[in-house]
Amino acid sequence: MIRKQRKPTKQARTRKSERSDNFTFSDHIRELRRRFLWVAIVLVGTSALAYNYHDSLVQIVMAPLRGEKLVYLTPGGGFSFIFQVTLYAGFIAAAPALMYQIYGFLRPALPAHAKRNAVKVASFSTLLIIAGVAYGYFVAVPSALTFLSTFAGSEIIPNLTADSYLNFFLAYIGGLALLFQLPLLLIFWHWVKPMKPGGLLKSERFIVLFAFIAAALITPTPDVVNQAMIAVPLIVIYQIGVVAVLLAILRSRRQEKAMAMREEAPVRKVPAPVQAAPAPKPPKPVAPPVAPISAPSPHPMRRSLDGFQPKPVPTAHAQAPRPLAIPKRPQIPGQRQSMFRIDGMSPL
Repeated sequence: MIRKQRKPTKQARTRKSERSDNFTFSDHIRELRRRFLWVAIVLVGTSALAYNYHDSLVQIVMAPLRGEKLVYLTPGGGFSFIFQVTLYAGFIAAAPALMYQIYGFLRPALPAHAKRNAVKVASFSTLLIIAGVAYGYFVAVPSALTFLSTFAGSEIIPNLTADSYLNFFLAYIGGLALLFQLPLLLIFWHWVKPMKPGGLLKSERFIVLFAFIAAALITPTPDVVNQAMIAVPLIVIYQIGVVAVLLAILRSRRQEKAMAMREEAPVRKVPAPVQAAPAPKPPKPVAPPVAPISAPSPHPMRRSLDGFQPKPVPTAHAQAPRPLAIPKRPQIPGQRQSMFRIDGMSPL
């Protein structure tokens, strides 16, 4: 069975970054050599791919000559010309990989927000390379050829060799493609060591001097026109890099200000979420009241016949009730005592 490789976890990436922070000088040299080896592999691959289209590449290279033919002076001149065209085309195609490997080498020293911009770095590098190649192919090379071929007048006919023209062409195209990476290098430097706006403005004169020195190295003649055609775009490209760095500085200051305001602001207590009232529980059944147990009466009660007047029942310990004393009527001497019958009607 083939086991699937798991993606490295956050802890593994953290341990890897900690190990990269503890690298020695020899470890950095080995890492740099490994990264350049990957660039060389990419260069070989892009050059081999470009060789399959060498006819189209040769036509593109010779287009600024406007139909003029080239000659070579050695038996291997034709092969050398094709080989150099495909090699330099592969180098231009592998330039984004070179910038990405440089970015990966500097990544441990970059801040956290810059480590997440690998795709943006490669895309921006590709756009700058395309811009440099396009400017050199459509503007710099035709203008330089026109100026140089007409400078000697009509009495001298140019007869260019393949090697000389290819060196001239690649010096313009490759040099401008690399020099147009200046804004990206400026952003890298700002990520490693933050710069101030005042320092960027003070370095303008040095950039102008560097641009004209680079133009003198690229152009084959010491004339000011060709040098200005190379130096002016470099100065403009540097200004684009300055604007990008200034925007990064403003963004970082805005974030620091927002964090400071967040720290100074009083912490508001978040009210607890209102919970729904629980459903009322059914009332528990109440037991009937228990009648108090009264002490037994020493005289048990007995009801009378009419059911209304209770009479106490005499007990052995209780004393008998005394008979009700009825006073007798006094008799008057000489008066006969009348007696009545039970029905109270006729006296006896």
